[in-house]
Amino acid sequence: MSFFLSALIAGACFLLLYIILINVKKVNVIANKWFAGFIFCLLVLTSVTILVESKTIYESSIIVEGLSIFIFLISPFFYLSITYFIKPTNSWKHLNHLHFWLGYFYLFLFILSFFFDENPKAEDVSQNTIHVANYILASIVSIQVFTYCFLSYRKIVEHQKNILLYRSTTENIDLGWLKKISLAVIIMGFFFATDLLFQLSEKFILFDIFTSFLYLITIMYIAFFWLKQEEIYPYSIEEKNEIISIIEESNLVEDKKKKLISDENLDKIKSELIKLMETEKPFLDSELNLVKLANKMNLSSHLLSYLINNGFDENFFQFINRYRIEEAKNLILNPKMNHLSLLGIGFEVGFNSKTVFNTTFKKITGKTPSEYKKSSSDL
Repeated sequence: MSFFLSALIAGACFLLLYIILINVKKVNVIANKWFAGFIFCLLVLTSVTILVESKTIYESSIIVEGLSIFIFLISPFFYLSITYFIKPTNSWKHLNHLHFWLGYFYLFLFILSFFFDENPKAEDVSQNTIHVANYILASIVSIQVFTYCFLSYRKIVEHQKNILLYRSTTENIDLGWLKKISLAVIIMGFFFATDLLFQLSEKFILFDIFTSFLYLITIMYIAFFWLKQEEIYPYSIEEKNEIISIIEESNLVEDKKKKLISDENLDKIKSELIKLMETEKPFLDSELNLVKLANKMNLSSHLLSYLINNGFDENFFQFINRYRIEEAKNLILNPKMNHLSLLGIGFEVGFNSKTVFNTTFKKITGKTPSEYKKSSSDL
């Protein structure tokens, strides 16, 4: 059963790797190359398991020892993919090699072993030595997996906060699926380390089947959401750099933030923006983002972001959705719109998610759309 599940996992990894490398939609290209590296590591490690279980190679063979380096590479690949999903303008720096230092160190030891005498026979190695070695390896792998998954999770949380600065909708670009994968990888790492330390797969067949199912479900989950991903930064290089600079500046302490325009000009442009929002209603576009609105205003994205943050004390997401909710309130009270459901009204004003519409509506008005409609009809 375990061999069959391992074969399914390897097949799923191979298919997912192929899909990621082809990347038909050409979205998040650099990030997905790193993500492909993460899946390739999974594929190699699963394939090694299959070869060992089928007795094609021995667990102590030089092939297994050599390919074990991927245990130390899988977490950095995952973390770096997150980094490039969030900041595609990143350039490779020499310091990034430090992420792979465990892999480099293992490779050094592996190469060094060829210059010494043959390894001692298995019967000459005490069980206590093997146990200690497994314990050390499991501890190192666990610490690395948990550390990188924690860092990845934290980066995604920061990203979900930052996209509110330049997007009016967050669906499919908030990397929520990768946040869940981070948690799944932590769980997988825990079972992997536990199995490595206590050899539970050899002692309990149910544990082996359970972990195999867990790995398979995780791969299927990754594949499902990877296929649904959209380009996080569908902008030109210049626009990407501008948005990244907006994000970086927003994380500065208040004293270090630059004043881009005088208060007088701020009030003038603020009035122009209010007029545009009330007459042309660009917020009705569900795909409206900071760049689009900045183009309508003939402003730079940086200046428009500064205007919204300082002139309205809101981020872009709050600013646009406040107008959408006001429009939704008008439509709910308009008898000519009775043919539309509340969800239909949400879509009409620019929302493309029932959950976001209801949540945002209640946050601004203190009532859900249905409660607002009922209280209005009672008057």
